[in-house]
Amino acid sequence: MKFSFVSLVTKLTLATSVAGALVGCDDPTYPAPSPIETASTAQASYQIVNASPGGNDAQLLSIDNSAPTSAFASIPYLGIATYASLPAGLRLLRFSVTGNLNSQQVAVRPTFNTNTNTTVFLTDSPTRAASGTDPGGVRTIVLADNLAAPTVATRAKVRFVNLSSSGTYGIFNATTVPTATSLFSAVPTRRFRDITFTTQAVAPSTTPTVTNFANFTEVPAGPYTLDVRSVATTPLAGTQQVVTLVAGKIYTLYTRGIAGNTNTPLRISVVTHN
Repeated sequence: MKFSFVSLVTKLTLATSVAGALVGCDDPTYPAPSPIETASTAQASYQIVNASPGGNDAQLLSIDNSAPTSAFASIPYLGIATYASLPAGLRLLRFSVTGNLNSQQVAVRPTFNTNTNTTVFLTDSPTRAASGTDPGGVRTIVLADNLAAPTVATRAKVRFVNLSSSGTYGIFNATTVPTATSLFSAVPTRRFRDITFTTQAVAPSTTPTVTNFANFTEVPAGPYTLDVRSVATTPLAGTQQVVTLVAGKIYTLYTRGIAGNTNTPLRISVVTHN
């Protein structure tokens, strides 16, 4: 038999092609998936409320160690710096507060989700004593703001957080005297700085109920005569005031100040979010 080099090359080429085709029938190998980083254009909104008693001005010094793009004037006691934008994601905010213990800055590191709104409250007296690893002075509370409109056009949305260090308080609707009712029946009175409350499960349920104080409650719009109480039957002297809730508006009501203090008395304050 006559040997043909050309024939051998042809056969080898054909075999290689067939093997390549068989390999090509297998599922391709893709690189391992990696998370998509938040785009630099993704934005969130935040506002600042100075509820630190003592009449001390607060200043937002930096966001992630850089000066904020929205310039804030000093925020006095009970002042509000209205919503401004910042890049979404985990951010480090640093504040200065006049007279804060040891002149230290106040730092908070919340996560701001894209297209959401957040309120940062400054709480506690600047002279609050240090304890262990707690440096004392002013602290913060961060609440997510759901600014969706009320489901009924004639209602307003409200929530309540206790920012008075004097005790456990609730805000009651004295308009219904002699039987005053709480606007927040799930947890009428709340401890200082608490933002959730857990009710233990009652058999046969095994799941506790968690009330999130960042959530809003819908109430009929109109004027309310409100007061502060530590027990439902006893309004605290000097705390009664009329608050008009406008249909479609969204509010945070908070107790602030110190009971018995003439400079920063125990009162109710209102933040209007929209």
